[in-house]
Order: sequence, then structure tokens, then C-alpha cells
Amino acid sequence: MLEIKKPRGTNDFFYDSSKRLEYIENKIKNIVKLYGYGRIRTPLFEYTDLFTRGIGEGTDIVGKEMFTFEDRGGRSLTLRPEGTASVARAYVENSMQNEFAINKLFYLGTMYRAERPQKGRYREFNQFGVECIGNSSPLIDAEIILLNINVLKEFGINNVNLLINTVGCSKCKPSYNNALKEAIGSRKDHLCETCQKRYEGNILRILDCKNEKCKETIKDIPKFYDYVCDECKEHFDKLCEELTRIGQQFTVDSMLVRGLDYYTKTAFEVQTNALGAQSAILGGGRYDNLIGIFNNGKDVPAVGSAMGIERLLLVLENQSNIITERLDAFIVAFKETENEVLKVMQSLRANNISCDYDFAVKSIRSQFKSANKRNAKYAVVLGEDEFKRGMCKLKNMDSGEEKEISINDIHTNIEK
Repeated sequence: MLEIKKPRGTNDFFYDSSKRLEYIENKIKNIVKLYGYGRIRTPLFEYTDLFTRGIGEGTDIVGKEMFTFEDRGGRSLTLRPEGTASVARAYVENSMQNEFAINKLFYLGTMYRAERPQKGRYREFNQFGVECIGNSSPLIDAEIILLNINVLKEFGINNVNLLINTVGCSKCKPSYNNALKEAIGSRKDHLCETCQKRYEGNILRILDCKNEKCKETIKDIPKFYDYVCDECKEHFDKLCEELTRIGQQFTVDSMLVRGLDYYTKTAFEVQTNALGAQSAILGGGRYDNLIGIFNNGKDVPAVGSAMGIERLLLVLENQSNIITERLDAFIVAFKETENEVLKVMQSLRANNISCDYDFAVKSIRSQFKSANKRNAKYAVVLGEDEFKRGMCKLKNMDSGEEKEISINDIHTNIEK
């Protein structure tokens, strides 16, 4: 017998697990509306050049983690490993600057990375992201940070650490890279094999390394802030000033660069100890030069962030902090009244009452078990004698209270 299972690092979401995802996604949609963000949907796959040029060939994502394949015409395509590059491409291709001076966009969708599956990290994963394109103000950086913090608070996640840093711009990054080479050069042999390659290729990625030996080797390297230009310094100082003014606590982490080459000026990350070793729950930053890659060199200021939904789900499950929508009513019928079930349910649904039925006449006890299993708020019992009088019984499944009501008044007696 052929046994087919889902690919490693993927998940099936159904019933309760699917409801939990929907609960999270719906709350996020409601929150981003308060900030004026509209949804964008981009393809699940793009031409590979979008990611190699946009994310950076020296990154782990491009070098190790992309799912890449050729179409029938021999063109290289890649399942999207993140959302920002696709949004940047869509912004340019659709001339979105003609829609609004500032485009505030959010996305919810699946991403794909060929990395080692572990707790809260998968090869196919759901991601929530926001992108604000067209404004260079550090106030926008602060707003996006606050949006993300507020999303976490809405889910009851209050114990978080906000880390921020400046990673300079195209004008000042080279001087910092040179300072890093000089500081690390004599200790290069103490780095892991991967970081020794990074030293020659993309030295900033060394700051991303999780190897404890590498962390110890570079613990006293120069700070980015001391090498950035006046414009980047002013931007970062204003961001810190604004976060302080509104009472948002933060820590300046001079090692924070994030894992994507397109970041400029602001980089940030939010961590929680509820995830153990995998402490980052979201991150983001400014990418003022990314859009120019696809826009004939014409840069457009932008800032964004991304949050892994499965990682958020993991935190919520650890904290038992998930509320899913319940079925409003479950119909319990006798053999003599089963033919009336569909008519009753149609009436309830016309009044925005969610309801269901087993569609098989079982014992009353079995039907009440089904009502409990479906987490129904109420059971509507269609007894033969009551139904002949135009009545039914309505049972509150939480309190156990039961009363007889008119068939026509069921919807008015069910509290949403």
C-alpha cells in the first residue's frame, strides 16, 4: 500500500487548529485597519532574480533556504521566502505611487524556506507583514514598531523586549565594513567555517551568527552607530527620542543587523522568553534602497516588518490565551422531527446564527455529546410534542439552563 504523508516541515490545519489561525488572522486584520493599512496579495512564486537581487546573494535565505525550480520554458522560479521583495516588485510594476503618496500595505500568507524544521519554525509557514512605502520619517518607523507591539498586546503578550539598532546606509556602510574587517582580521581563525566565508563575502552576516564561539570572538567589535553618517545618526536619534516620548521601552543592540541585506538605517526585533531559544517573534526595519533595484535606480523610502503566525500561535498556546469562535446552536432532533431540521437551520442562518446537525438520528445522549464536542453555545431540541405546538426546547450548554420557546423565536433567544 502506497503511504503518502505531508512533506517534512509542513502542517495540516483543520477544525480547531484552523480556527485558531483564523482567530489570529481576524484580530490582526482588525488592528491594521486602525493604522490605515490595506491588504496586498502577491504570487506564491516569483522569478528567482527578485530574491537574489533584492534579499542579497550573501544571505542564508538566498544561499541555503530557497525552494527554486525551472518552469517549462527554462525560467528560474522560487517559492517566496519572505514578503517584502514581492511587495516592492508589485509597487513598481503597478505604479502604486500614483495611487497614494504613501502606500501602507499588509499581507497574510504562506512563505517557504528550506531550513531545518524545529519548534515554531517550519519550511512552509504563515507570515503577517506590514510595509509603508513612500516616507522617510523616523515617525513611520516608530508607528510600525508600535503597531506590532499593539498586536502582541491584543493577544495578551505583554512581556516582550524591543531591540533596535541603526545599520547605516549605502554611504556609511562601507566604512563600517572596513572597521569590522580590521577588528576581526586577527581573530578570523576563531570564527566558525561559515563566518570565515562571510568575512570575505558579506561581513555583516557575521553579526547574525548564533554560534557561541563566534559571539565571544566578536563581542567587543566596533558599534555601527559610531560609523554611520550624520543623516543616519539623526534618523536613529529621532526614533529613540520618539519611542522614549511615548513610553515604549527599548534596548539598543549594536549587534542587531537582521538577516536581510536590504535593511538601511533602522533595524528592530521583538523578543519573548515564551519561545525559549527561538526568542524572536517578529522583526523588521527600513529598506530605502530596495525599490530602486527594480525601479531603474530611483530609490523610494520604505519600512516594514514581518511576524511568523505559527510562532505567535506557539506563544498563545503556551499561555493558554486563544479564544476561538463557537458554534451558536446545535440541533437535537428525534426521528419524528428530523425532516424539520433543515427548515429550522435555514431560518437560523438567515438571522446570522451559526448552527449544525449530525444528519443522522442518534440517541439524544449522543447528540448532546456532539453538541459538546462542537463547543456549541446552545442546543435546540426539536421534540415531537413540542414541535406540534410550534415550540422547542433551548438549552444553554454552559449553564445547563433549559426553557421552552416558540420555534419562531429561537434566534431572538440566542445570545451572540
